[in-house]
Amino acid sequence: MKYFIAIYLILYSGLVMSLTAPKPSDRITVAVSPSLPPYVFSDDDTGLQLQILKSAFKDQGVTNLDIIYMSNKRAGQSLEQISVDIAINYAGATNSAIYSSQSLLAYQNVAISLKKNNFKINSVYDLSGKSVVSFQNATEFLPAPFKALTTKLRSYEEVVYQAAQVDQLMKEWVDVVVLEKRVFLYYLQQYKATHPIQPITIHPIFPEAPRPAYFTSKVLQEIFDMGLAHIIENGEYSKIMAFDGSEYTQLVTPNSIE
Repeated sequence: MKYFIAIYLILYSGLVMSLTAPKPSDRITVAVSPSLPPYVFSDDDTGLQLQILKSAFKDQGVTNLDIIYMSNKRAGQSLEQISVDIAINYAGATNSAIYSSQSLLAYQNVAISLKKNNFKINSVYDLSGKSVVSFQNATEFLPAPFKALTTKLRSYEEVVYQAAQVDQLMKEWVDVVVLEKRVFLYYLQQYKATHPIQPITIHPIFPEAPRPAYFTSKVLQEIFDMGLAHIIENGEYSKIMAFDGSEYTQLVTPNSIE
């Protein structure tokens, strides 16, 4: 009897998978921030996160992805309203309608100040009294103490286009910027081509943040996770991650750059 039950469950799960798995004619919509190099380059739909996403799906025979660019906040809303299939960065909670994949990679959010100010920033609490510009929705993405601390800052602002954070720091309009380390270093190198820059100090006060993708389909999430595991195993993932943005940074020491 147990044998027949097991056969039935296998056949049933296979039927469910076949009914809910994406068809070649289906378009899978992916909501992504338009301004997140080296993780996302919107001009040609590349970058670390998009390449991992595409490669994992391609490994499973899924290539029909439509990349749609929007702010993180709008991407989260679109995911919750099931108007997109996947969101790359989502700060909300997973529930019965939203499914989290395995982590594609990890972000390293940091605080960055001008070296000449000699700020001693060893924890988030050392930002108190300073003017800070962060990325959009940072209070939802960063650990809880950061959100509570924003009321003790001299000023606080969040921006969508993170290149502006480099400009504001270099022009001394703000004491500290908070954003992902590779993102800042990429924009710093771009800025350097047309503007003078000042030496900076990088304060690694936040823990590394795993970055899964978020799905409105459990089946699609499982297909992606299988592909992700396979490209990690066969070495394709390591080849993608070898492009880490370091060629844009010319970083000499871990926590400072001139």
